[in-house]
Amino acid sequence: MRTKKVFLNLLSEVLPQLIIAVISFVRVKIFLTYIGDEILGVYQLFGQVLAYLSLAELGLTDAAMYFLYKPLYEKKNKDISALISGVKKSFNYVMMAMLVIGCALSFLVPHLIAENTLPNPFIITCFILTLLVNVLGYFSTTYTVLFNADQNKYKYSFYTQGLLILRNIADIVVIIFLKNLYAVLVVEILFTLLQNLVMKVLYKKNYPNISVKEKPNYVFWSKTKSLIPHKIGGLIAYNIDVILVSKILGLGHVVIYNAYYAITSVISNIIGKFSSSTLASVGNLLVAEPKKAYNVFLEYNDMLFFIANIICVPLAVFLTPFISLWYGANYTVGNITMYLFIFNLLYGIIRIILNVYSGAAALYKETLICTYLEALINLVVSLVLILNGFGIAGLLAGTASSMLISEFMIKPSILNKHIFKSSISKYYLDSLILFILIIVNIVIFKFIMNYFTISNLLIWFIYGIVIFILNFGLTFVWFKLLGKDEFFKRITVVFKRS
Repeated sequence: MRTKKVFLNLLSEVLPQLIIAVISFVRVKIFLTYIGDEILGVYQLFGQVLAYLSLAELGLTDAAMYFLYKPLYEKKNKDISALISGVKKSFNYVMMAMLVIGCALSFLVPHLIAENTLPNPFIITCFILTLLVNVLGYFSTTYTVLFNADQNKYKYSFYTQGLLILRNIADIVVIIFLKNLYAVLVVEILFTLLQNLVMKVLYKKNYPNISVKEKPNYVFWSKTKSLIPHKIGGLIAYNIDVILVSKILGLGHVVIYNAYYAITSVISNIIGKFSSSTLASVGNLLVAEPKKAYNVFLEYNDMLFFIANIICVPLAVFLTPFISLWYGANYTVGNITMYLFIFNLLYGIIRIILNVYSGAAALYKETLICTYLEALINLVVSLVLILNGFGIAGLLAGTASSMLISEFMIKPSILNKHIFKSSISKYYLDSLILFILIIVNIVIFKFIMNYFTISNLLIWFIYGIVIFILNFGLTFVWFKLLGKDEFFKRITVVFKRS
């Protein structure tokens, strides 16, 4: 049942995300054509700045989920209601704090842009509208926390993802006919309000015995003091690049960076659904069957490396040709920068296993050293390299080095000490072997494609499908020969039972 819920949660998000990904590429192209790269760059900058305002959330979502696992498992509705009531009241304060701090920050945003030519009032007004989109989204967080902790994300995901698809389509229509960023942001506010309404209806339908009017229980606040440093570190590690590019290199480079990042982040977000979809199931596993934790961990790691292989190898071959054909040659980067984008995506996929287990076991305090190191290394290395002329490649190198040192070298040992109490060397050996296979496949298919020319998107698509299939087959053979195909059997069992 636990595995089946994982796949239901995944399917409910992955399929709509694929549609959203395609629409997003069209949306960016339309943005560039009708509004221009400067306004697109500032719009993309807003997202990075607003990410820092999420600090006001203080890790309440993760902490609340952790405390909901047990009462949901034991079906204690009164305890669940008390926690949910506490979550709702807490997020009311979060929204007020974000609104006040965000409005104050709006006057600083124009100063984050090198050689800014856009009017300051325009930037400030658009930033405040974007802020409203983010703040209003927290009205439904109480309900998503409950659904997610109960492994029932699939029960609302189709609706919210469907609304997101419609919102992106509406954005495109508004951009084409009105050519106005104000109108785009108003549309996004309206769709956020609609999503809140849908989530409230779904909550009442699926949890009629859970009440937000119960006397609130704020016990989850006890975990937030350990989560806050994680939030700060994560923001510095993953939301500093665009701000540095904007401040040091300018808005034009923001668009170039995001031309690649938009693709890798869409893929990362889709694969990242493994994290959100399996977190509650792993939490349930650690409560109900802790002795199986390490074997499931290794199997999960094999699956993530398989996914990383079948995605990152074709991407290493076809990413830059796509950027050149779709956005234009002016938005492409060199091979070293492109490979750094690929590596960061690759490690972003395989690190999911570490984040899921540490989150499910609430090892927030124990993994603080990883957070501190990742933020410090990324910030220092990125700044040094970009100020010494390495540009976007320097930023990506900072991110890559910070992840390897802070997570791959340290976090597995922490998990082993507090959860597995076994030999973690097998994880490292398996990971090294599977990473070498990815490099081998990239070399093979890069060599093959040297004999072919990609002249248009149709040729790109045909070659891409062929290489994807060939790489999938070769990867499957590698995993079969190494005995790393156990996860395939689990997937087969799920579909047989469906």
